[in-house]
Amino acid sequence: MSEELKKTDDFNDKDAKEILKELLEFEKKEAKYQKVTSILIFCLVVIMGIVSFMIVPVAVQTLTTANETIVMAQNALSKIDQEMDSINTMTKSITATSDNMNSMVIDNSEELSKAVESMSKIDFDGLNQAISDLQAAVGPFAKMTRIFN
Repeated sequence: MSEELKKTDDFNDKDAKEILKELLEFEKKEAKYQKVTSILIFCLVVIMGIVSFMIVPVAVQTLTTANETIVMAQNALSKIDQEMDSINTMTKSITATSDNMNSMVIDNSEELSKAVESMSKIDFDGLNQAISDLQAAVGPFAKMTRIFN
């Protein structure tokens, strides 16, 4: 029996040594892959850090510019609203003035018609003749008053 145990022990020792060698080789390969993976992850982290340092300031500047543009647009819109209110007020004032003019013309249309009618009845030829006659009558009187001056 002892020979059988010895053979089994030898067999077990050889199998254990081979298994340990295989495990050691596997662990070496695994360690190599883990090292490569670690290096690649480190490179990615470095690249991400560099990209972050390049992109973040540009993004902040873009957001600042966008914010300033929005503020300017809001100011312009408020000025436009104020101008529209002013235009509406002016329109109301102009409408009220034209309404007042219309009512004045309507209220005084009869008097205006009478005045135009009276002006059309004026005899301008007779008026011119009367002025000429007045000049002829006053002319000698004017000569006489010049003598006293």
